[in-house]
Amino acid sequence: KLYGLAWAFPSWVGNSSGDPFKFPELTARYLVEWVAGAKSEYGLDVDYLGIWNEKASDSNFVQVLRKTLNQRGHEGTKLVVKDGGLDICNTLLNDKKYADAVDIIGLHYPTDFQDFSACQRLEKPIWASEESSSYDDLNGAACWGRVINSHWVINKITSSIMWNLVGAYYHGTNWYGSSMMTSVEPWSGHYEVNPVIWATAHVTQFTEIGWNYLLNGTGSGELPNGGYYATWVDPKSTDFTMNIVKISRDHAMCTRPPLPNFQVKEETVTIQLAASMKAPAELQVWYSNFETFDRAPPMLQKSTVKVTDNRFSLFVPIGSMFTVTTVTSGHKGSFDQIPSTSPSFPLDYADDFQSTPESQNARWFADQIGAFEIHPSSDGKKSLKQMVPELPIGWSDQGTRGPMTLIGMREWQDIEVKVDFKLPVAHSTGNAVSASTCPSDAFPVDLTDKQCNGLTKSDASTPTACREACCPLTDFCNVWEWDESSQSCWLGYVRDPSMCKVAKGFKSQFRHLERSHAACVAVRVDQMWENGVVLCVYADGYWRLSNSGPALPGSPGIPKPPVAEGHLAAALTSGWHSLALAASAENKVCASVDGKEIFANLQVRDLDTGFAAIGANEWFPIEFRNLSISKATSGGGWTPPSRCPRPSVGAELSVRNCSRNGLFAEDQGWELVPSYQLKHIDSGLCASATAPGPVVLEVCDSAKVGQLFVNDYTLIRNRVQLVTSKAVQQQLSGKKTGEVFVGNSGGDWKQWSYFPNTKQLRNQYVADTNLGYPLCLSTCPRAQTSDHEAEVLVFT
Repeated sequence: KLYGLAWAFPSWVGNSSGDPFKFPELTARYLVEWVAGAKSEYGLDVDYLGIWNEKASDSNFVQVLRKTLNQRGHEGTKLVVKDGGLDICNTLLNDKKYADAVDIIGLHYPTDFQDFSACQRLEKPIWASEESSSYDDLNGAACWGRVINSHWVINKITSSIMWNLVGAYYHGTNWYGSSMMTSVEPWSGHYEVNPVIWATAHVTQFTEIGWNYLLNGTGSGELPNGGYYATWVDPKSTDFTMNIVKISRDHAMCTRPPLPNFQVKEETVTIQLAASMKAPAELQVWYSNFETFDRAPPMLQKSTVKVTDNRFSLFVPIGSMFTVTTVTSGHKGSFDQIPSTSPSFPLDYADDFQSTPESQNARWFADQIGAFEIHPSSDGKKSLKQMVPELPIGWSDQGTRGPMTLIGMREWQDIEVKVDFKLPVAHSTGNAVSASTCPSDAFPVDLTDKQCNGLTKSDASTPTACREACCPLTDFCNVWEWDESSQSCWLGYVRDPSMCKVAKGFKSQFRHLERSHAACVAVRVDQMWENGVVLCVYADGYWRLSNSGPALPGSPGIPKPPVAEGHLAAALTSGWHSLALAASAENKVCASVDGKEIFANLQVRDLDTGFAAIGANEWFPIEFRNLSISKATSGGGWTPPSRCPRPSVGAELSVRNCSRNGLFAEDQGWELVPSYQLKHIDSGLCASATAPGPVVLEVCDSAKVGQLFVNDYTLIRNRVQLVTSKAVQQQLSGKKTGEVFVGNSGGDWKQWSYFPNTKQLRNQYVADTNLGYPLCLSTCPRAQTSDHEAEVLVFT
């Protein structure tokens, strides 16, 4: 079965209004053409169609969509509404026409412990149409095994759809490894077959679409000492399959929603089968355990159980998932030798984009804003072109920074990026002004006694200062506004001054800005280039070096001042140009355009780490080719990290500067064990704390509560999270001077993020100016130093 769901829409479906439901026929046409294209181009039947992922739905639009699908011959495509929360059920109960157009209630991450009565009164199938999004280790499998049974037992949810199937995207982009499989090394071919796959196989290998659930009390229900069981039967034969799952509270959590407290205990259960089930004398049994930590956990192990007098018994330990079935065709899949892991992106790297098929993405690039595809350029050669012509109707980011695609590693720091670019026919804004002047005709439209929405407060303290503050912000500010009542200045971008409402006591002016197109290249950037080192070169010759990507018009907030800015000797001519940017371990950057240096050895902050990226300042078809990425070796940033003695039992943990550029440092290498232990890879010892104070290493034993440091096992790989000592019930904390301890006060931070490529537990995920250079949990001994000293470790 195939299920399609839009996460965003092109701007044209809303006639640039930003609302996909304002012109329902346009949006319906867009979705139906997609359904038709899947069939005509690829022979695929789209069985189910959603509306807008985790955003609004609309009664009139859904009715129009249903009508349009029917008119185009897609009566069999069922509509799922609304891929969000439970509120949709009350909405449908109060709108019969809306409800009649809907086939299935789609809920995302539903908690079993809410009132589903409104949904059940609709008498429509209820789906968990997006579920799990949890990291794919034993905890993720425990989460998944629990919900695919509890959802039916508690709320009669008949489908749970895993988001997502294959995590083939870089660490450093959202929801790393929240998948059934992980495949993030296209250069090595390495992939991971994870426990979530086997939890899935407990159901999918032993059932078919169309089998029926048995109701609670007749084949499904809750176990006496905690846990769930659910049974499916084949309406066309005597085959049946039963799942039994028992997961403890500590490991039953998905990353969302939260769970209430509960207790489970191991037990022996006896199942009485009705004579009508015609059970054979022996049933197939498949067993996994997702809470086995000190040895290899059993995964889909096969056995049998005898049926006597239509009953059988099983011992059900904590962490277990059983499948008991009449189906004899099940098997644990196998695969060829998996290529060895090589988590570091291979450098030096180059791609001229000529060998990539047309209309495809560039190899190993990951588009984050906009869409970049390979297409022929005017000279007949291929280029990587940005294809989105205007701000889309977005799902999350509503238009903060310009289009960008990234490549590489979240840990990179010292690299050089070179690329050729071609802008559309260059044009000057005619509005650019010097930061030191603001001529009288800079703002030709008077908006006195009008108030514009969406502006940002400035520190300017007079109307003149307010006007002058807006003047140099030619990428951001086309309106300045002085509020007489509060004596405050407001700056920003307004697409249409007629939208500013009449309001006495405001003095303001407007100017039309036609922004000069810019090509941008970046190093050390995070996923949405909110932080990093970014150089943009404009068609009119202006260049700007910043700590973030270029702001789009109307984006919230006033852009931070550039690190540096200036003008080339002349405006860029039409045609192809080259752009290069390099950052070294001394945190100095240099850049050139067409081989001519525009700056050298400019000092930048030292805390940024991240990808290489290319992009633009606006929605236009910029083209790129001849990309290369190489190591910037100046300063020794690619030298293997210093070593310290291998630790022994009792050694206290510390922090030190994280190793650079994705290089593995033995003292900083940790495994986040699903038991919630922190295992030092090189020594094989585990962190331990039984009282507030220092954290030491011990021989690993998952039964020792002092070794358990509880965290959100998914989010800690995607942002900073608390890491809580289960024994002490206080946080793992750190100081810039090198101390690591368990305690809720006295530290510089108490949140951490895990970087799987380098196995580091860092004190920041994206650049944190309050913390400075990233620090990593380490086994190196800490020197006795004063509080103001930055380097605090002793090396051998």
